[in-house]
Amino acid sequence: FPTIHEEARPEGSWAHLDERFLEGRRRHILEEYSAIGELAKKNSSILIVGAGFIGVEWITELEHFFKGLQLTIIDALPNCLGPLPARAAN
Repeated sequence: FPTIHEEARPEGSWAHLDERFLEGRRRHILEEYSAIGELAKKNSSILIVGAGFIGVEWITELEHFFKGLQLTIIDALPNCLGPLPARAAN
């Protein structure tokens, strides 16, 4: 999550970015995009834990934008999108 309090920024995961402003958010997104792109070039494997709405959306975005990744999604429930009826999840 972005660090918004000035005093907490030096301790945050992205201390070099000020995500309180649009430019900081943009630079963070570009850094993450570049890092995932490097993983795709190496045909790396990524495990997504959680097959709810966010996990399924995340894995489909990765599959669309980064063709070289080997993707796996797991969940504690027997099917993806567990709260939905089986025909909707398929």
